[in-house]
Amino acid sequence: MSRSDDRFPLKKLFKKGWYWFNSKTVYKVQSCLNDRKAASALTQWKKTQRHDGTIKCCFIVQMPELWNKQQKVYQKMTSDKRFEVWLLIVPQYRIDLGKLDDYGSEREYFEAECRNGNVLYAVGDKNSSEIDISRFDYVFYQRPYDWYLPEELKSNNVAGKAGICYIPYATPEMRKTVIYPQSFFRNIYIGFMEDEYASEFNTKRFKKTCSTGVQHFLNVGYPPFEACLALKEECLYKNVLWTPRWSYDPVVGGSHFVEYVDPLLEYDFGDAELCVRPHPMMWQEFIRTGKMTQKQIDDIFIAWEKHGITQDSNKDIIETFRKTDILISDNSSIIPMFFMTGKPVIYCEFAIDFGSLFRTVMPGMYIARNWQDVKKYLDQLLAHEDPLLNVRKEIINKHFNMHDHAADHIIKTIMDDYYQAEMEK
Repeated sequence: MSRSDDRFPLKKLFKKGWYWFNSKTVYKVQSCLNDRKAASALTQWKKTQRHDGTIKCCFIVQMPELWNKQQKVYQKMTSDKRFEVWLLIVPQYRIDLGKLDDYGSEREYFEAECRNGNVLYAVGDKNSSEIDISRFDYVFYQRPYDWYLPEELKSNNVAGKAGICYIPYATPEMRKTVIYPQSFFRNIYIGFMEDEYASEFNTKRFKKTCSTGVQHFLNVGYPPFEACLALKEECLYKNVLWTPRWSYDPVVGGSHFVEYVDPLLEYDFGDAELCVRPHPMMWQEFIRTGKMTQKQIDDIFIAWEKHGITQDSNKDIIETFRKTDILISDNSSIIPMFFMTGKPVIYCEFAIDFGSLFRTVMPGMYIARNWQDVKKYLDQLLAHEDPLLNVRKEIINKHFNMHDHAADHIIKTIMDDYYQAEMEK
């Protein structure tokens, strides 16, 4: 989900008289002005970038479910004496309330993840007002959306004070994606992108700042792919994971939850097992949009328990992948991650113009256009019939082995940038 931070109430501009502009024109004008402002901030920061021998990094964290994108980079940095690393914990954002919630399980989770005692809290703590983001050389963000953050941590307020780094929280299914919002990406110093297309797309979009060295969009490996490539567990064709989409909105959606929840309840899994991992925002979104009521959701929970269907409780989906043999999924960045394990994917099709990453893995997936297709492929795979097995292996070997050691490559990039800038001073 994205929300523009660029819109403003300007309705007319003065130039030899008053002219009225439509909202699209106004948006483009403001966006151009904000691009220039961000470029200026990045340029100024680059000129004054400090170097005192220790590379200070901060990871702004909020959603445990997204931590696997940054976790290995953080862990390796904390084990390296050349780095001073901090976690800055932000409470969850409630879409239904339109504001930050009180701290919940995310605080306990990230405190447990902290390896060196260096923890800061964005709100509700005596040190929240004492956070000086300019003390850090590099700041890693979990998501490219500013609306879920306190004002002082929004990317436009951090650009110019520290080098913003970003490892994508998700990979796009569509060619025209909303997960590269201009309002955030204009403020990025180093973007560690998920593939070559994403790197080239954003480099071209910010051509001037990239050519002057104040922005970088690189393809040096994607840590979640590295983690999934390392999963070598044998596929037993028994444990099934269902990951329904969180929204029916055609721009960001593609869910089949309402259509498939009852058929999956009635399906005879035999000695196999079904586990469901709803998106963290799904239930809130279904209630907010009137797709389901709380009573209907409660009835589903009761039915799942009666039929022995479990909900995945792992914060880190990589742990869930270890025991999953078959994935049933709507549009989701979970798909290419699970694909790296070499195990089968039943993709519940939604009509979109696929991006490069999905087009690459598509030949190795079972495409289900309706429930009958889902059932057909489930019957086949649970019987250990997997004709696309070798196709998946070939795709992985040809296109994705470069993601091995992604975390090491990211850390080396940070070090090279820091020490190169130090030598240029």
